[in-house]
Amino acid sequence: MFRIRRVYDDITPANQDAMAEVMEILREQFPLLSARDIEKLPDQLRNPLKYQFRAILFVAERSRGKIDGFALLFHAPLLKFCYLDYLSAAKQMTGGGIGGALYERVREEALDLETIGLFYECLPDTPELSRDPAVRKINASRLKFYERYGAKPIINTAYETPVAPGMDNPPYLVFDDLGQGIELANGQAKAIIRAILERKYKHVVSKEYIEMVIDSVKDDPVRLRKPKYGKKPSLPVDRKIPEDRKIRLVVNERHGIHHIEERGYVETPVRIDAILDEANKTDLFQRIPVRRYSESNIKAVHDNGFVDYIREVCSKLDEGTAVYPYVFPIRNRTKPPLDLPIRAGYYCIDTFTPLTGNVYLAAKRTVDSAITAARELLFGYRLAYALVRPPGHHAEIDSFGGFCYFNSAAVAAQVLSRFGKVAMLDVDYHHGNGQQDIFYNRA
Repeated sequence: MFRIRRVYDDITPANQDAMAEVMEILREQFPLLSARDIEKLPDQLRNPLKYQFRAILFVAERSRGKIDGFALLFHAPLLKFCYLDYLSAAKQMTGGGIGGALYERVREEALDLETIGLFYECLPDTPELSRDPAVRKINASRLKFYERYGAKPIINTAYETPVAPGMDNPPYLVFDDLGQGIELANGQAKAIIRAILERKYKHVVSKEYIEMVIDSVKDDPVRLRKPKYGKKPSLPVDRKIPEDRKIRLVVNERHGIHHIEERGYVETPVRIDAILDEANKTDLFQRIPVRRYSESNIKAVHDNGFVDYIREVCSKLDEGTAVYPYVFPIRNRTKPPLDLPIRAGYYCIDTFTPLTGNVYLAAKRTVDSAITAARELLFGYRLAYALVRPPGHHAEIDSFGGFCYFNSAAVAAQVLSRFGKVAMLDVDYHHGNGQQDIFYNRA
């Protein structure tokens, strides 16, 4: 089994490995490609202005990260079209449904981008343009495959004119309207053809060649070749949410052990249940289990003594006992109080965030949930959501408060920071003093 996912960049190890395997497939399956054309792939994803296309890379990936195929799609937002540059299975992997799955994902993307359709080149299936019968048979098989989706070559133009005299197999330009019933207007077709030739082939074809091809487009609307390999209705675009766009959902299912039933304590378990009820009504999420991580991740952003204190005092509190800080030596820490419950104020910033026997366990589980979600990004997923309580954004380096004990978001950011820059966006009504205190002087 494989999953199809989008590779947005080469920042995370998973994406770096995927990019390397895609480039190896290019070397194996397209031996005439220059090393320069292959090695520019990461730059194409990073620098759309340089190439005048927004590059979109999809990979078919097995569970252990092995890449079985890929599709490289170019998006031209101003002209509202997509161009499929490459679609290939890895060596020894052709014929296993990989190409079809990738093409269907490409069609979904092109339709979601509100384009008029998908363009790409296919080698010809006529003796006049493809002299070798064996090659022509392969070309015909490929065109037959795309015709199932309603994609057909544009005809009555000079697009398939050989760049050099006598060159065999000059490509057709194929158009897939994605089932929208769109007819290509003459001016629209000319603008798109010009964009393809000037942006993709500017080092291959002359200006005179480009103008010759543009001038050859006479029909309005542009005509497509009639179906050649059957008259079945074209396959529609699947409108389900693609798997690679779903949000990985991690829930601290043990949050209920932290439940302060005293009047006025508003940070209650019903919050998680209410959000989860609404999330379950959608098809946006893929729930995954929480993984356990070392306490050292918490100590990477919090003071060691603070973490040890929370663990120690919580382990000694009886069930149902809540300790509220009432003595606050937090501003004068020369001599910590010997009595552990009194020392709560040594580490606390308010009077309404208690310690209980389950605070450490619940807060540690929240951190585990946040790290689990963060690491999903390292595995190639685009979005992850940790639905947790107790919250964490008021927890500072060495203090708790505001119903927050360990700053789970800060821990997650710290984990991800080993792989690149991390931005934190705090949308709470209250100021996120916790992450400010933790990271402000760590630029």
